[in-house]
Amino acid sequence: MNTTTTSSSPEMTADGDQIVMLVTFKVKSEMRSTFKQALLDDVSNARQESGCISMVLFEAKDDPGILFLFERWQNQSALDNHFAQPYTKAVLGLAEMALTSPMQILYVEDLVPLPVKDLQSSNVNPEGVDLIVLFEVKEGMDERFKEQFLNSVRHSRPELGCEAFHIHAVRGDDSKFVLYERWRNQEAFNFHLAQPYTQELFDSFGSTLVKPVEDGLIYIRELTLSMT
Repeated sequence: MNTTTTSSSPEMTADGDQIVMLVTFKVKSEMRSTFKQALLDDVSNARQESGCISMVLFEAKDDPGILFLFERWQNQSALDNHFAQPYTKAVLGLAEMALTSPMQILYVEDLVPLPVKDLQSSNVNPEGVDLIVLFEVKEGMDERFKEQFLNSVRHSRPELGCEAFHIHAVRGDDSKFVLYERWRNQEAFNFHLAQPYTQELFDSFGSTLVKPVEDGLIYIRELTLSMT
């Protein structure tokens, strides 16, 4: 199975450490339905595995041919067990013919981790606003970038409309970060954007980011809403 991995291998993570992955699939138009169903089957079964903390499937709102798996595993042993399952092998086998390019795997770590119990709750809100942002930070600006985001997390998570706000560093690459946000509805998201700490964060991007934030912004739709 061909993959593109843009961070260090999960084997470099000590067994017992949580493993967080963002996997991106670019699917051929004629294979979208078949491959999406294979991923849904994989998620449904994976959530029954004892080592799975959470696993969620998304599609890009403006391109249903781009799918994302956001996965959290208790440790390397749990992930190894998952890859050995027939439903996971079915996805990997199908990917050989279904994808336009090798799947991309980012191994990431939470900069402001939450307790596991706060990561396992099922999402049942169809009005939520979900987004991923992929950041590339200028050389020497990673600490300032993290400082600004730590301030943003501290203020954003208590907002009444905030359902998830996670900033991750990509393992093995000090210049790459991934943000995942989920808001109760568009009104909650608009409220967040209008806050002074959000504006302060946006103002800092001009000096910290290689490219405009819009270049890495992807609005996504969860495909596993009805799963428990």
